[in-house]
Amino acid sequence: MNKTSLAVIVLGLAATVSLPAADPPVLSRWAASPAKIDGLPDEWREDAVSLEKSVGVEYAFRNDGRNLYILFIFKDPKSLSSIEATGMTLFLSGEGKKQKDYGVRFRRRPVSAEELIATMEKQGAPLTPEKKQEMRAVKMYNLYAAEAVDKKGEIIPAGPSAAADAPAFHAAKQETNLVYEFRVPLASRDIHPAGVGSGPGGDIKVGFEWGGLTEAMRKRMSRLGGGGTDAEASYIPMETSIAGGDEDEGMRDRGGASPFAGRQRGPKKHSFWVDVKLAQEK
Repeated sequence: MNKTSLAVIVLGLAATVSLPAADPPVLSRWAASPAKIDGLPDEWREDAVSLEKSVGVEYAFRNDGRNLYILFIFKDPKSLSSIEATGMTLFLSGEGKKQKDYGVRFRRRPVSAEELIATMEKQGAPLTPEKKQEMRAVKMYNLYAAEAVDKKGEIIPAGPSAAADAPAFHAAKQETNLVYEFRVPLASRDIHPAGVGSGPGGDIKVGFEWGGLTEAMRKRMSRLGGGGTDAEASYIPMETSIAGGDEDEGMRDRGGASPFAGRQRGPKKHSFWVDVKLAQEK
């Protein structure tokens, strides 16, 4: 057999090899009424959830004509990594590509009453002098911040006249799980910088990313020679909350043992992408 004949046979065999089929898109369910963004999964009990085995999380999607709603459940505490410091960033694309030029970062952080008042007023919330005085009676609050970011992680301001629902989220401990709920507007980014840019019946890609090192962590590790000490961290990671104890105590920023003491690389960064088919009203 000459070399030419052998090459033809090899090419023929290669042509018969089937490539693995792409996973079918996850189907979003039509939301007859807007989902309550409270971190409680009760209203999702009839929804089919998907499992991402690599990180031990379950998730599901709903949408109406204005918003995409996402349920995200951490089943494995180890997968939480440093989410309390980094937050969760969602990358959403209606163009069928894995794009990270724009995203929505969701992060919970403790704030003083004065900072919360200033934030609410900036967002246009009407606060009477009596309401402000009532709020000042509580020393600290948990602020669930949701903001559009560019590929460098810089905040993209929405402006006071953004004609779409603002993104929102909430997190709550449920037995041994940590439940997140997200809301993201489907509007185009011309209307809201956090918009998906698609609508009912559309095909989108959703990327989830969290954990790893923040810039502040990197600077502290650099100063400490990469070894890490208790002085590096100003928070207790969420896995403490899931493992036991009070949710707010476990999720609140405060001094404590370093989440990456003794590690050279620091906490792990997690990410994965999902193809989603948006539902249409029946």
